[in-house]
Amino acid sequence: MRADAINWGNFATEMTGYPNAPSQYQIIDFPRLYHNGACGFSFADNHVELKRWEDPRTTPRFIGGPNGIVASPGNADVAWLQDHATRPK
Repeated sequence: MRADAINWGNFATEMTGYPNAPSQYQIIDFPRLYHNGACGFSFADNHVELKRWEDPRTTPRFIGGPNGIVASPGNADVAWLQDHATRPK
């Protein structure tokens, strides 16, 4: 497996801090930088959204190994992920 490969075929969103405690935000999966700092998300209702990552903590340099859970207080990307993982359109 390549060192920059995605760990699984899914992407997890850690919900700690949702919806009113951004100081407790955490990241459990990190997106890779294959698409110029952005990522496409497809949803169960068949719509797709392109998300450009805003906070550099969301896309750290990949050094291998498991991601683990990393604190990322106030991260706007975590807020976006949480909001899109739990709320209907």
